[in-house]
Amino acid sequence: MTLIVYPVATAPRIFLPRSFSAELQVSQRAFSSPYGGSEQVVDLLNDRWAFSLELAARTHAEAAAMDAFVNGMRGMSNTTELYHFGRPTNAGTLAGSPTAQAAVQGAASIVLNATTGQTLKAGDMIGVAGLLLQVASDCTAASGAITVPLVNRLRKAVASSAPVTVVKPVATFRLAGAPRVVYVPGYTDAVAMDFMEFIA
Repeated sequence: MTLIVYPVATAPRIFLPRSFSAELQVSQRAFSSPYGGSEQVVDLLNDRWAFSLELAARTHAEAAAMDAFVNGMRGMSNTTELYHFGRPTNAGTLAGSPTAQAAVQGAASIVLNATTGQTLKAGDMIGVAGLLLQVASDCTAASGAITVPLVNRLRKAVASSAPVTVVKPVATFRLAGAPRVVYVPGYTDAVAMDFMEFIA
């Protein structure tokens, strides 16, 4: 398995999506009573992201790079790192190089060491310990720490002083479909790609 660089930094005109969506897939089981019909849902704490993006139609020359990326992924064999293209930077003021305090697997929040007064807003994205996390609601740092409520639970424990990424945090993904670059005279059609977060 090889990590293939998604070339948005070197070829933004080609690889910056014209449309993008991020779906949090929650692993859970629902059970219904055979008598009264009451339900119970068990959260298995194995959330993962599903990203879908579409690259615009291009000339044949520009599409060669798209072709190389798609084929270089070798189906699901290789991986790539992606960030939330709708939120490359956060609406909050948290910046610099914050670190995390220790957190246990399954936690619904995480505490970051941050300058008092710094903020994160609902929908902001942070990266820590290889996890791509979404902020559930607005929060503000006090006494040098900010407690961040999370949309997705921690899939694994986080060590004390783990670095936190606040600008374009990434997770590792596999291709979830079989995209292809379709050449027609003079240009190529738009290319749609679906990715599923890779869990090691």
